[in-house]
Amino acid sequence: MSEEAGAELLALRCDAVANRGDAALRDVCDYFKPDLVYIVRESSDVRVVSRLRRAFDGPVVSAAGPADVRTETAADVSFAFASSAALLENAPNDALSAEYVVCDDIEPTTDAVTLEASLAGREPLIRYSAQAGGSPTVLTGALEASYDHVWEATVDDDPVGLSVRGVAPLRRSGAAELACLTCDPQGSVAVSSVPADRFGLQAVAGVGPTTAERLRSNGYDTRAAVAEASETDLCSITGIGASTAQEIVHSARALAESRVIRRTVEPVPPSPDAATPLFVDIETDGLQPTVIPLIGVYDPDRDEYVDFVDTDPSREEPGTVIREFVSWLAAEYDSPSLVAWNGHSFDYEHIARFVARYAPEYHDFWRENVSTYDPYDWAVRRDNAVLPGRTNRLEDVADALGCDRSGATAALDGKTLAERIRRTLEDSRDSRLEAGGDANAVAAAAIDWDVVRRYCEADVRELAAVYDAISAAPIETAEDAGERDRTTNDSTTQTGLADF
Repeated sequence: MSEEAGAELLALRCDAVANRGDAALRDVCDYFKPDLVYIVRESSDVRVVSRLRRAFDGPVVSAAGPADVRTETAADVSFAFASSAALLENAPNDALSAEYVVCDDIEPTTDAVTLEASLAGREPLIRYSAQAGGSPTVLTGALEASYDHVWEATVDDDPVGLSVRGVAPLRRSGAAELACLTCDPQGSVAVSSVPADRFGLQAVAGVGPTTAERLRSNGYDTRAAVAEASETDLCSITGIGASTAQEIVHSARALAESRVIRRTVEPVPPSPDAATPLFVDIETDGLQPTVIPLIGVYDPDRDEYVDFVDTDPSREEPGTVIREFVSWLAAEYDSPSLVAWNGHSFDYEHIARFVARYAPEYHDFWRENVSTYDPYDWAVRRDNAVLPGRTNRLEDVADALGCDRSGATAALDGKTLAERIRRTLEDSRDSRLEAGGDANAVAAAAIDWDVVRRYCEADVRELAAVYDAISAAPIETAEDAGERDRTTNDSTTQTGLADF
């Protein structure tokens, strides 16, 4: 990761990784490539902490460690780790200049009678902010990494915003998702996460704890070894049938060789006689958007990126961008073919809804002339291809294929952006801080539309790279299991996104 993108902080709960072997722990560190590892206080276990210190060649800070305030600097970003909020009141001088304060005492509480929410650890944090002359971004292992909220406070009669982000693994119905935070010097945080069971041999589809142990006992102790195996070899292992063996081999090869595995002869849409695909992405205020303030489009034939943006979005005028987008689309293309990742479940649904409501004169054009395609649906839901990411999220697949995103765009993610858009729409904290409030906290929560536009451009260019990799991938059939060319096709590797 480029230094200007910020520092990578990997936060772990001991119980999320306690059952993972040393090889899986090393895989976690190799995958996320963190600058720092933080062990949250809840469920802390010194045995797991010791194993993590052995697996990671870098600073490992445990919230359950000595009672002190410890400062660590990585990629020119400073972190003050406080084992308790009370220690912040007399923090050493080097901690007062930290861009981030990490303390698990900081968490919301709710009064059982009044049902009013407050922030535990708020008073020491306010006094710390007064000494520091500003409000750093607060990270807490008491909350999951999906938590992002700005609490209001007063320092020396001036309003300040306490930006609080969770760092703990995300609880899911299966394994918890380990979270790695990209923390930039301005206090902006992007979160990437991967289920804890997607490391080591269990990163391979079809391999759970029992199958992993059976593979290891038969000499397949790495993903590369599994990738070299034939389906016949794996079928000889107790509990692995023909369909599971094929699933395991395809997944292992996709991961080990960082390439797409085509499983069927089904052509990748759109068909060759259709219009050249245009890659599209939308940015919204959430999963049920009330505004679409940005739409980005990449035309590979022209090698041209175009976007439509409303830098002052409001719920009173939510149709500005959609009108500009569909008007441009109709003027430039007679029968456009749009491609969006998971577009059938999100982008197209909401674009169509906004067109019908805010640009009704283009409703027939959208319905009759615009074709929409979804490579995620084709590859994953229809089981036509195996993708090389630890998850099938676009950013994970693109990263596995060699796409390199750095700089400010790496310190932004869709959920964080949606939260900032919601804050802008609600116009709550920022308007009160404009007249002499905490500039650092405002900057952390504000939207830098230049960065957002580059972020959206990186998304659609990554989408184009992933689409090209899927289209160029050779079809792997059962006949390929014995002898095959194990050389990764260079056309599946895309780079050069660092400038966007």
